[in-house]
Amino acid sequence: MLMAPMAMMAELQYQKMNPEQRAVLQAKTLRLHMDLTSAQEEKVKTLLVGQMEAKKSHRENAKAENLSDYERKLHQLDQKLAFKAAMKNILTEAQYENWNQIQTRKKRMAFHRSKKRNGKNKDVKNQRHKNQRQPSNRG
Repeated sequence: MLMAPMAMMAELQYQKMNPEQRAVLQAKTLRLHMDLTSAQEEKVKTLLVGQMEAKKSHRENAKAENLSDYERKLHQLDQKLAFKAAMKNILTEAQYENWNQIQTRKKRMAFHRSKKRNGKNKDVKNQRHKNQRQPSNRG
């Protein structure tokens, strides 16, 4: 029960970091998990900073230009493909396979967490709805 507030606090602190700081942390984590060289770490860090800044600028432009959901999703997929290709150029074959497995695992975990969250929210909403419909038996 105490873990949820701590996780939310950690997420808030992460959001307060600038893109450079986030990229450094992500690159260091990848170096730790995949035995990257310092040169690879620098290239990954540069790539991550560019990706984060591109996301931010596109998000602002999309709001200003009132882009459709299709256009936003298309741009997002193009960016993911470009990022994946750049990572393939930076990493060795074995590292790239490991990175792909990590990404797949992250997607799966995020999907399950969202399903869990949505399920809990539905249960809470259903319970509230039941409580509101039932007349009290207090006389």
